Amino acid sequence: MPYTIRTSSVNKFVDARGWSLNDIYPMTKQGALDKNGPSEFQINYSILYPGIYKAWHRHQNQDDYFCVLKGMAQVGIINKEGKAKKYFLGEHNPMVLHIEAGEWHGLTALGNEPCGLLYLVTKRYDPHAPDEERLPYTEFVGHDWWLPENK
Repeated sequence: MPYTIRTSSVNKFVDARGWSLNDIYPMTKQGALDKNGPSEFQINYSILYPGIYKAWHRHQNQDDYFCVLKGMAQVGIINKEGKAKKYFLGEHNPMVLHIEAGEWHGLTALGNEPCGLLYLVTKRYDPHAPDEERLPYTEFVGHDWWLPENK
């Protein structure tokens, strides 16, 4: 009987904004989840420190699915009509947020604790040809847009 691989190493990326575990399920490259061949999607987990704005960026050929498992985050999306919308995701408001290809998006941790983002992307990251454009976090909205609201 052939030996089944049950574990795989996960690469960790660290910078001043936080840290990420990228391609958490690399065994899917061998088609473990897609019996018809290798899957295109990739699952990642990222910690974002308070006071950091990870915005704006977009992908032309991939959708993202965000789920904040730790803490709370404010996610911003600029839709294809150029309208900005805020979403609040996390421990106190659990949900999966779909970000369509072509939509500018970004996030920041709310409060004084880091937020932990589990996200699925529909295309694997290619470091030789990244599908990513970036702009400053104040490009579409002012700095105050990212700050907590006092209602």
